[in-house]
Amino acid sequence: MEQRMESRHHIRKRGLECDGRTNLCCRQQFYIDFRLISWNDWIIAPTGYFGNYCEGRCPAYMAGAPGSASSFHTAVVNQYRMRGMNPEAMHSCCVPTKLSTMSMLYFDDEYNIVKRDVPNMIVEECGCT
Repeated sequence: MEQRMESRHHIRKRGLECDGRTNLCCRQQFYIDFRLISWNDWIIAPTGYFGNYCEGRCPAYMAGAPGSASSFHTAVVNQYRMRGMNPEAMHSCCVPTKLSTMSMLYFDDEYNIVKRDVPNMIVEECGCT
């Protein structure tokens, strides 16, 4: 029993998925079809992929929260926000906090077939800066 209780404390909080019920920062699924942007003439595979994107509001209480794009800069700026000293234009932004790699097969400039793992192609999680 003790071991089971202990494992509950190690569950990692993931970012929100956009589901139409929230307007907070979340990950929106989005399929990118290479034919629609005329890249199918040089990309062999895949024909498309779920690249996704981030959207939604970032209220002050979400900025710098776990799973966010928190940095030292964010922490300092949030101290100003909490004390009401921020300019009107200073708002938190909903941004990717976790990106993943995608493998692609394509023709290079000399028409050689190249397989490459392209970093930061897929938005996995979103958070507030």
